[in-house]
Amino acid sequence: SEWAVTGGTRCSKRVFRTMLGKVLLAPISYFESTPLGRILNRFTYDTEVIDITLTEAMSILMIAMGWFVAGVVIMLSILPWIGIALVPALAVYWNLSYHYRMSGTDLQRLDAVARSPIQAMVSEGLEGSTTIRVFGQTENFVNKFVTATDKSGSALLNFISAQRWLGVRIEILGSLVVLVACILVISMNDTLGLPPGIVALLIIWSSNFTITLGFLVDYFAEGEAAITSIERVDAMTTIPQEHAMDTDATKNPLSKSWPSDGTLDFDNVCLRYRDGLPLALDSLSFQIPGGKRVGVVGRTGAGKSSLTVALFRLTEIESGRILLDGVDLAKIGLKDVRGRP
Repeated sequence: SEWAVTGGTRCSKRVFRTMLGKVLLAPISYFESTPLGRILNRFTYDTEVIDITLTEAMSILMIAMGWFVAGVVIMLSILPWIGIALVPALAVYWNLSYHYRMSGTDLQRLDAVARSPIQAMVSEGLEGSTTIRVFGQTENFVNKFVTATDKSGSALLNFISAQRWLGVRIEILGSLVVLVACILVISMNDTLGLPPGIVALLIIWSSNFTITLGFLVDYFAEGEAAITSIERVDAMTTIPQEHAMDTDATKNPLSKSWPSDGTLDFDNVCLRYRDGLPLALDSLSFQIPGGKRVGVVGRTGAGKSSLTVALFRLTEIESGRILLDGVDLAKIGLKDVRGRP
């Protein structure tokens, strides 16, 4: 149990740091195309599940497995005939847990997905409350929030209902095991000659067998469902990444005094924010001598901000070159492009 807790803590720290590092180095296009609620959900709900729920489920699962093995050994040692009830009961337990696992994991996933819109709306409401009131969209926003809350509650209710469906059947089967043990002891005690203390031990372990199997099946399924949070967090480690932050001194040596003059040269630069979108900068070429002050004037969508985006490599250019004091910015690290200490 202690190994599961400490191992779960190390696992949670590792996956969180990996996810955080990947998100911090993701390009702007990722944040523009990914809902904010989805990112918040990974750092809040899924992290909580990995920290607490998954660690607790694995710890209790290991304890329940120990109880299960001990219970079977003790009951078969005292009354071998109880195997007549144990074998069918275990087969039915396995069948029930199999059917529950086929839906439990997906229901847990639906619950997690349904939480994302709620977190996104809370963030949007806090940041845009003034705009919502000015345009008179308070009622509309509240209705959308209530709808999202209802969907999340429905998903959670289905997940809990599936757990109760399994729990009721486990209790019934466990009661049958206790009933069979009591009937065998009463009807065959003249032949078996079991002392009262041993009979009491048999009944106690057969009663606890129900609890043990309940814990075993419940926490096996809960652990399997909680692992979906690991899947979602692990998916965050495959998101697109920006280019290297540090400059490779062996391939592109860079002077410590760079940039010294400040001559900026755009050479046939093409910039597209994402695949499928039109070019924001289309074959743009110009040169600005060092020490000059330049103003950029244009209508909305002309590409004024795109110049800064291309210059600081917030989005990588599709073709062309940007030279600063004769150094191609695409060939050096982002730390040197965006600011040197």
